[in-house]
Amino acid sequence: MAVIRDPGPSESQSLTFEAFGNAEDFSPIITNIDPTTTPFLSSLTADANAKEPEFSWITEALRPPIKNAHLEKEDYKTEKVGSLRSLSNNVQIFQNTGWVSDMQRKTEKIYTEQDEFVRQKQNAFLAHVKDIEYALVTNEARVKGTASVPAETGGIPYFLNSSALAVTVATSGLCTTTANHELSTGDFIFFVADTLPTGLKADVPYYVNVKSSTTFNIYSTMKGAIDAVASKQVKPTDAGTNVKVERNNVVDLGGKAESTLDDIDSMLYKAQLRGAHPGDLWMNPINKRRFSKQLLANSTNIRKGAEKKLNLVADTYESDFGIVTAHPHLFYPNDRIDAIDTQYMTLKWFDRTHEVTGLAKKGNYSEFVIEGSIGLKCTQPQAHGSITNIKI
Repeated sequence: MAVIRDPGPSESQSLTFEAFGNAEDFSPIITNIDPTTTPFLSSLTADANAKEPEFSWITEALRPPIKNAHLEKEDYKTEKVGSLRSLSNNVQIFQNTGWVSDMQRKTEKIYTEQDEFVRQKQNAFLAHVKDIEYALVTNEARVKGTASVPAETGGIPYFLNSSALAVTVATSGLCTTTANHELSTGDFIFFVADTLPTGLKADVPYYVNVKSSTTFNIYSTMKGAIDAVASKQVKPTDAGTNVKVERNNVVDLGGKAESTLDDIDSMLYKAQLRGAHPGDLWMNPINKRRFSKQLLANSTNIRKGAEKKLNLVADTYESDFGIVTAHPHLFYPNDRIDAIDTQYMTLKWFDRTHEVTGLAKKGNYSEFVIEGSIGLKCTQPQAHGSITNIKI
């Protein structure tokens, strides 16, 4: 846009605020107030480059413990070994483009001596990395690309969201799922429901004794499930409504409550039961402020800032289920908090961010294209946890 100045006539040339023709005092650099907004793109380890737009990897879960006692003299009886599972994701193509006319490039600027075309390319690179970070943080689904539909990589929510499976709970204690539950005897589960069956409690682990790929009995202890101890079997007195088995480390608040330290404890407890120890909590600044207030309310120590002012910020929480450090993230939605172990997340570049060269000049303007393609790899989804559907 052209610079418009007051063309006069002036009221007088006696005073600066009445005069015409005085030069404006502009800083030669436009200040860009831009905090570190791409922590995942900046800190996650880059895995080997993807060789195809869709990439896959293998994950393996250890079986639960079993009763293991043998005779002094017996023949060996071997069993099937554990199973593997393949997970996949896509790379997503990111482009940031622009054009600047030859006249605009040549016109002298009041805000910089830099070529406007070069300056706008630098801005495009900054926008590019923010767009990638936004996809990593917010993409809840993985979209396979077609000739007319651009591919989207599954982001952190894609791997950490609820993996609930509908289940019918009988008063005999037998549970029947709508699909293969992929559980083994001794595994634990959590129930979620609009109304839990009477006799079951939320955020309490129940252990399964598998009967078939879609049925299992539930017990109050691991030993009870492994040895099928009748006194430890749990038998609800009604079926409840909309009952599901949650297989990930998710605490779903249903949009009815704000998150609390108890919710964080519950999420970390679920992760710890699976042998996971996520050490970083990522959340919207609003939830980070709430987290700090809750933590400080339970603390007798208030740290002093460098200027001897009260520093009402608390970042580290030591719970019974591990130590976690909270981080605010500007792109995080305020209805979820994620607990992440970054050693189980890596970036898969297919084509690293670069400027596309060799663009033909089609007129009295110059164009640029910044392009890159990348996807997220989560080697063990159950190493992490989430609090979802937080009341806004």
